[in-house]
Amino acid sequence: MSVLLDVKNLRVDLPTENGMLHAVRGIDFQVKRGEMLCLVGESGCGKSMTSLALMGLLPRKAVGTADRMTFDGVELLGLPEKKLNQLRGQRMSMIFQEPMTSLNPSYTLGNQLCEAMLEKPGVTRAEARDRAIYLLHRTGISNAEDRLRQYPHQLSGGLRQRVMIAMALMCGPDLIIADEPTTALDVTIQAQILRMIRELQREFGTAVVFITHDLGVVSRIADRVAVMYAGQVVETADVGQLFASPRHPYTRGLLDCIPVRGKTLPGSKLQAIPGVVPSLVGNIGGCVFRNRCSLADATCEQDPPMLNTAGGDKTHHVRCHKVTAADARQLSEVAA
Repeated sequence: MSVLLDVKNLRVDLPTENGMLHAVRGIDFQVKRGEMLCLVGESGCGKSMTSLALMGLLPRKAVGTADRMTFDGVELLGLPEKKLNQLRGQRMSMIFQEPMTSLNPSYTLGNQLCEAMLEKPGVTRAEARDRAIYLLHRTGISNAEDRLRQYPHQLSGGLRQRVMIAMALMCGPDLIIADEPTTALDVTIQAQILRMIRELQREFGTAVVFITHDLGVVSRIADRVAVMYAGQVVETADVGQLFASPRHPYTRGLLDCIPVRGKTLPGSKLQAIPGVVPSLVGNIGGCVFRNRCSLADATCEQDPPMLNTAGGDKTHHVRCHKVTAADARQLSEVAA
């Protein structure tokens, strides 16, 4: 598959009272056509800022820069607003975290679903309406014709999120960015939405950047995974490879924190990664994970690690000076 989205050295900085906040600090990743890439990490690691930068929707005071941020060969940074608007909604769409704040309460669902498609030359209102009805049916919403006349407040949270997914698919985009679209939903509805997103992604051949903090979600839907920590991508790999052989100490720590049926005893203390995320305000030297890593030494204190291939595997990259030492420790723990 060819590369659809190519991001190199993306940075997002926001001025604060205490100094410049480096929310995203030089991340690299690629998304191939029809691929599901999951950006995973804890709150505040820069996932949502990355998604907003891709769509050109950063806050007014935020400054986004990159060596390269191309979509199907088109450089997105510095693209005139008119041309960017032609891409957004038409070839690039976004599903936001909270549908109630994303859908306009003053307009019917039909108006909001059809709006972007009607911007296409030659598309009639009847064609847009038929497309909206079809996609509402495909996303599991019954009585689609009647729903077009309803307003967002008349739907439950799960139905509103299904409408957002249908809206994202209206123009048949090549890329959808989904920013934690199931966070506000209960577990049962979340599972239904995740299964539906994966099925629709495969049916329409759409590439998806799926942002989440839940590794359980990642294991069910991802093709590839990029793990973020403190504004950086610290590990990327195919989903099976990441869960079978994590190489970065942070990734291993995240996986160790997941309760395992049959191994985690009822009432026992859950594991946690010691320490706290460092402040991203001002200059940051060395490895950002060093204060929480038991393998850190003077090299980690002084030299920021680069994102390099892990063990000769060209599909697996890790940002760590101590990959070999971490691998040796894991082998000794398994042997014990």
